Amino acid sequence: MSSQLADIPQSLTRSIPGGISLCVALSGGRDSSVLLHALAGLRDRNDWQLRAVHVNHGLQSRADTWARHCAQFCAGLDVPLRVRSVVISRDAGHGIEAAAREARYSALRAEIHPGEWLLTAHHEDDQLETVLLHLLRGSGVSGLAGIPSGSDFAAGRLCRPLLGVSRASIEAYAGIHALHWIDDPTNADIALDRNFLRAQVVPALRLRWPTAARAAGRSARLAGEAANLLEDLAHIDELAVMREGALSLLPFRALGAARQRNLIRSLVRRRGWSMPPEQRLRSGLQQLLDARVDRHPVLAWSDHEIRRFRERLYLIEAGPVAGLADSHVWSGEGELLLGGPRGRLRL
Repeated sequence: MSSQLADIPQSLTRSIPGGISLCVALSGGRDSSVLLHALAGLRDRNDWQLRAVHVNHGLQSRADTWARHCAQFCAGLDVPLRVRSVVISRDAGHGIEAAAREARYSALRAEIHPGEWLLTAHHEDDQLETVLLHLLRGSGVSGLAGIPSGSDFAAGRLCRPLLGVSRASIEAYAGIHALHWIDDPTNADIALDRNFLRAQVVPALRLRWPTAARAAGRSARLAGEAANLLEDLAHIDELAVMREGALSLLPFRALGAARQRNLIRSLVRRRGWSMPPEQRLRSGLQQLLDARVDRHPVLAWSDHEIRRFRERLYLIEAGPVAGLADSHVWSGEGELLLGGPRGRLRL
């Protein structure tokens, strides 16, 4: 028990430098409540400026009660709290969970001050669930890297200082400090994949492999290193094949199939687009490369396309482009600007 209680303060002081401003994403649940409580106890000796933000999704009938609970909890710790309300469409095409997460992080981005660190309470068991979900979806190393421990975020930085801390340690801390928190009823719905893993699969894994979460965290870190190396390779290959915003086919062919796909995925990811399905990427890319010179094949998915034209591959958004003029006046110049992402026409 004593070692479990020491896990949290040790992880916080190891992960967070002194003398900076911190903002905790406080849901009111056990994990984020433990994180905020532990930070409040350490802030003076580490010279941390501490505050919290609660995002009210309005999806539960008790959502306003949860916000009031967070306000009372923060008042007891002498921590300033800001509550941000968001509107979630229940008709979201990609699911209510994903829509809520997107709205939450959008609100958090708007909240973070320059140089401030946003802290979330993801822990070791969350990492295990995430790695399992990506494994079952057939993800590559980027997905198997799971939840990153930190990244740039808005004007500041996002940090997950409890990622190496077990759920058992968090439960022990909450118990010894007699903390009160909110139980979200949706966490008991095993129709949701993550909840099913948490309730049905992970306990069985722990019975056979007690250190499963710790091992998954180690694998995630190694996968993250591999993903970073692949991204570095993609940047090198981009410099070798990119010509005026398009991929030149001659050097692109020389990369080999695996590096070609790696470069495409990197370019798609950096544009913030959805990733093409793996089989469609493989077959579509082969068709783009094998087509006769007088053909103009297209690899299309979602609202995005890769088009081949004059020995180059162009990554473009499909459909009409906002702000693109329907007509252009040519006055004899050698180059005509088309507007938007369509680039320019050389005459």
